[in-house]
Parts: sequence; structure tokens; C-alpha cells
Amino acid sequence: MTIHEISPKQLRALLLLLVLVPFIPLVLMLRFMTDALQGERDAARERLSSDTQRTLSSATISVDRHLTTFVGPVSPEEMRRLCLEAFDPTIDISISDAGGGLVAGPAKPPGRLVAQSSIKYLDKPWTTRAWLVDERPLQEEVRDQFKVYAWTGLIAAVAICTIAAAAGLTVNQQLRLHELKNTSVATVAHELRTPLATMRVLVDTLREGRYRNEEQLREYLDLLHSENLRLSRLTEHFLTHSRLARGQYQFTFAPVRADSIANHALNSLQPKLSAPGCSFTLDVEKSLPPVMADRDSLVTVLINLLENALKYTGDEKRITLRARRDDDTLVFIVEDNGVGLTATQRKQIFEPFYQADQKLSRSRSGVGLGLSIVRAIVSAHRGRIEIASEPNRGAAFSVHIPLAQA
Repeated sequence: MTIHEISPKQLRALLLLLVLVPFIPLVLMLRFMTDALQGERDAARERLSSDTQRTLSSATISVDRHLTTFVGPVSPEEMRRLCLEAFDPTIDISISDAGGGLVAGPAKPPGRLVAQSSIKYLDKPWTTRAWLVDERPLQEEVRDQFKVYAWTGLIAAVAICTIAAAAGLTVNQQLRLHELKNTSVATVAHELRTPLATMRVLVDTLREGRYRNEEQLREYLDLLHSENLRLSRLTEHFLTHSRLARGQYQFTFAPVRADSIANHALNSLQPKLSAPGCSFTLDVEKSLPPVMADRDSLVTVLINLLENALKYTGDEKRITLRARRDDDTLVFIVEDNGVGLTATQRKQIFEPFYQADQKLSRSRSGVGLGLSIVRAIVSAHRGRIEIASEPNRGAAFSVHIPLAQA
């Protein structure tokens, strides 16, 4: 069975779908809750009407008995008062005669009609009506159910949004990984092609004997050696990044002095740092306390930071490597007078294959893995890295590594 890879277009469509889909159950749930609450209100009104009807019927029966035993006429208002005694203040009573004319009670309907009953007065049928003038008891009866629905809906909405957000983050991560893979493949191909093409031209030239003298032969061999070192560095960066990303990089921790780490880093870069146009300053005291670290890894950190400084400075380079103690950590600081970084670049500079200045990256070797490797190694040492930089004002990278316990 062939498994087809999802294209970026499909991933973006899926991401958009994950953003829109949660609204469907939320709308349906809101509609269900609204209908359920309306049903609760209707049921509460029905119960109120039924209870009021029974109470009103009992009250009119009592009034009717009172009228048959009472000597003398009774006013409609007295009849209304006798009916009201059976209800709480949320109910008002009106009485109308056989023709529908109002004889007692409010002139206008004071609320919603909830019950009515007939009573005989002076051999004529009169009608008593019960009006709900205050719906707060009805609302209080529904309020508890509303709280249940509200909390249930809130929890369900949070759960749906959380699941959708998690799925969206996963899809977005896959999209970024897809784009990163394409970028990394293109970058790697470009960086490998350049030295390979140079080496091929030089090898063909030497094979055909197209050189004038021993001096030119030595020059061609030096170029071959330089390009070979460049390929070796690229390959080492790829392997280191891959091992760190998969958690397979082996660290050997032991107490190491700061000057030892700095000197091993400088041994690899001495020709570049001592080249014309480069002013390099080393400020690392031998008296600094040791750190518990993997020496080769921290050497790689300093080499990558120094190479980054060399890459992003102009013709007049001023680079400084310092080390100092800061409480319970040792701080390595690499400063330069290069192009500097914006706030956005400072946030992205440690991402794999990211290069702050694309013009400089095209004119100089590198695939954008150096600082990503630096961050991974520093994190493995339970340290941290800080950047102080402004555009066109250089940059200072500070690496904090915990001191070795005495």
C-alpha cells in the first residue's frame, strides 16, 4: 500500500477546517440549551398555572360558601380581598360580571393571566381571574437549571476549543516541519553543491596537468584542502543537529576550566581571527572556577558563536571573547560589530536553518544550524543563552553555564 504525503495546501485546508469545525457543535449546543431553557420556563409556567388554578378554585369555593351564610350584601372588593388571602403578593385578582365588565381589581391587566374561576353572586355568574404580576419566583425556579446548563456548556466549549486548538497546533507544526524540510533540503543541496563544484574543477585541472609551476599546484591543493574542510564542517553540523534533535548526542560531563574551553575553540579559528581586517580580543582569566560540562560541546558552542560573528561582520571586524563569573554560573560572552539583529530576528535566530541576513548568508557558507546547535547544547548543560543586539550596532551572545560543585 502506498502512503501519500499530505501536501501543504491540504494541511492549510485542514487547519482552516479545524478552526471552523468547533463552531458547529458550539452553535448546536447553544441551540439545544436555548430550547431546553425555554422548555424549563414553559414547564414552570404550566406548573404555576396549575397550582394557581387549584388555589383559585378553592378560594372561590370558600367565598361562595361565605356568601351563602353571610347576612347582607358583600361588595366586589370584599370578594376580591377574600380571594387574595389565598395567594402571595405575586398574584393579583380581578373580578368581572356576567357581561365581562370589571367590578373589582386593576383596570388594566397587571401581568400574565395564569388562572380563572367562576363564582355565583346574587344568582349571577361572576368570573375571578388570577394575574401573575411578578415573574421573579418563576425566574428563580429556572435559575438553578440555567446554572447547570451554563456550566455544562462552558465546560463543553472549553473542551471542544482545547481539542481543536491541540489539533490545530499539531497540523500547524506539521506544516512548519514540511516547510522546514523543503527549506533544509534546498539549503543543504546549495551548500554542498558549491564546494563540490569547486573541488571538481580543481581535480579536473590537476588531472589534466593544467598548472604552470609548483607554486600554482600548491595553491590548487590548498583550495582543495579548504573546500574539503568546508564540507567536513557542513557534514559535522548536520550530524550534530540530527543527534541533538533525536536525543542521541552523548555528553561526558566533567569539571572544565574556562580558559581550556576558550583555547581549544581558538585553535580551530586562529587563521580567521588573525586575518587582516579582523581585530580579536580574548579576555578569559585562568583563575575562573571550573564548570561541570562536556568540553568538546562547549568548544563547539564557542566556535559556532565566533564563526557567526565572523560571518555577520563587515571588512573591519572587531570581535571579543570574554568570560566572567556571575553568581553560580560562568558566562562566556562573544561580541562583534556586525549587522546586529532586530527584535523579530532575536526571537527566530535559534531556529534550525534560520539565517538573519539572507544577503550575507548567500555570500558566505553556512546553512543556519550553528545557533540551533548552540541552544541545544546550552540547554543540555542546564544553562541559558541571552542576546543583546540592535540593528547595525553589533551583537553580544552571553552563554551561562552552571559552575561545578565544590
